[in-house]
Amino acid sequence: MPLTVPLSAPLSPLSARQQARYHRTCLVPGIGEEGQRRLLAAKVLVVGAGGLGSPVLLYLAAAGIGQLTIADADVVESSNLQRQIIHTTTSVGTAKTASAAARIRGLNPDVSVSEHGWLTGENIDALVSEHDLVVECSDTFDTKFLVADAAARLGIPLVWGSIVAMTFQVGAFWSHAPAPYPATGLRDLYPDAPPAGTTPSSFDVGVLGAVCGQAGGVMASEVVKLITGAGEPLLGRIVIADAAAGRWNTVQYAPATKRVAAARQAAAQRLADPHHQPAMPDDDLLEDSGKGKHD
Repeated sequence: MPLTVPLSAPLSPLSARQQARYHRTCLVPGIGEEGQRRLLAAKVLVVGAGGLGSPVLLYLAAAGIGQLTIADADVVESSNLQRQIIHTTTSVGTAKTASAAARIRGLNPDVSVSEHGWLTGENIDALVSEHDLVVECSDTFDTKFLVADAAARLGIPLVWGSIVAMTFQVGAFWSHAPAPYPATGLRDLYPDAPPAGTTPSSFDVGVLGAVCGQAGGVMASEVVKLITGAGEPLLGRIVIADAAAGRWNTVQYAPATKRVAAARQAAAQRLADPHHQPAMPDDDLLEDSGKGKHD
């Protein structure tokens, strides 16, 4: 049985116009007409309409995702245009959500688009719960963990990506993934955000626009796979790519133990509520997780 994300909207038959428009997609093994109907019924939240969000939004709109919600609080700047291909020169100074929504409406009238601004610990759960799947394309650790934690709490599948210079990582997480797929979350890979100044950022080393396209294409493909059941999703695996060296690797990882999960939950609570005071962990938390001990 192929893995498919449960959809909150019923499937509707394709019209003659839709059969013609999506004919090439329907021919793809594992998708077919039923898969296209699933895409049209899907509700997807895309967080970030920048370097990663631009190709993700364009490909998902072209694929016929029925409802796209764009969450971003920034405005388009001229320095964005070398990589954020959903925006144009005339969009400079306008909200990224408005710019992206206008482009999507012009690309595919089958897609309903809505816009959302700032994400906070107070509004994130309500927003995520309205969707069948979330795509995390932001450029800050706080937002990435805020979105990933909400998806994990609510059991909503998450497609995640990160990029800097000419390297990127893409993965898929689903805390309620059905067997035999592992139930995972972002904190299985990264228990917490790295300390400030310890990792390079695009402000320091830049980012190549074409590599954003590569990463965004992989992310959009994962969304289509999870919705239609085509192929094998990146659950329990992560793609690590170095475009400069021309190397792509797929790395498997295991879900964290329940004790590491407890520490992960405490970190999530700190992010959602800065005033939260978690209880001190038991000593065996660190021992069983293999951390806090010297070899």
